[in-house]
Amino acid sequence: MGNAQSFGPKAYVSAYFVLWAIFFLLLRRLYGFEASEAFPALVILGLVLPGISLLATRGVASLPYHVLRPARESAILVMYLAVVTIVLVWGFPGVARITTEPLHSMAVLGLKLAIFVVPGAMFLASGYKIGELAPVSLRWPALRPALWMSLAVLLMQSFLGRGLHDIRSAHFPVWVIALAAPLSFAWLLIEVGVVEEFFFRVLLQERLATVLRSSWGGLVLAALLFGLVHAPGFYLRTAATQEPLGSHPSLLMAVGYSIVMTSLAGLFVGVLWMRTRNFAVVIIVHAAGDFLPNLVPWVKAFHLAR
Repeated sequence: MGNAQSFGPKAYVSAYFVLWAIFFLLLRRLYGFEASEAFPALVILGLVLPGISLLATRGVASLPYHVLRPARESAILVMYLAVVTIVLVWGFPGVARITTEPLHSMAVLGLKLAIFVVPGAMFLASGYKIGELAPVSLRWPALRPALWMSLAVLLMQSFLGRGLHDIRSAHFPVWVIALAAPLSFAWLLIEVGVVEEFFFRVLLQERLATVLRSSWGGLVLAALLFGLVHAPGFYLRTAATQEPLGSHPSLLMAVGYSIVMTSLAGLFVGVLWMRTRNFAVVIIVHAAGDFLPNLVPWVKAFHLAR
């Protein structure tokens, strides 16, 4: 742990981007991976949104957070990632066989809650209180970063994603949009916000940061682990992941793609957690980022419109 103190934020961030560049070059040289896909993701998810997150959290006081047993808890969580991987590869195909909606959506949510809440239950049993494990502040100064970052991700989704186009093409009545918008957002707060952010940011990133004695080190390592936990699924169940990897990608392709593309997804939310340690902020922003592309599927899944 003494050596960890010598690494500053620049060292961890530089190491991440060097690793990203190495795997991108490998994918491009060996498999002809397109820069047109990787570079926009790098710029938006790896640079622009983390930069906005840093600006949005200026002057915001971080909530207190104390990790009781950093090394032991980090080791448990890293080993538990094997369970997460097994569920991603073999658990979700079983749920996919449920084709009736909204039963399928509810089954997916139940499986996610089961797999990602278990570690929290273990920590609660080992001496934490809920407020200590996932601190929340709903005061306006503490929530201000959530507003600015939610606006940022919604604007980027509006201009760069298909969400608004799909909503317009669906031709839903106004009353359907008015009813579905808050309900689907509340659903996303739980399905993607509580589930993913609680495990990867609140539990994993915070404990890795404590072990490394570096908030940036915890952020970078958690982002890489978030990407790598998807690699077995990319390798074994490519069609189900709907990623452009071809029908039978190599293991190197799956690992490289998980680093070059998937690991980027957690960076800016990781910055928000690192700077605020406010669970409410990260779940709101994550839900906002998934809101537009998921509104139409949610409306259809819950039979508010066809």
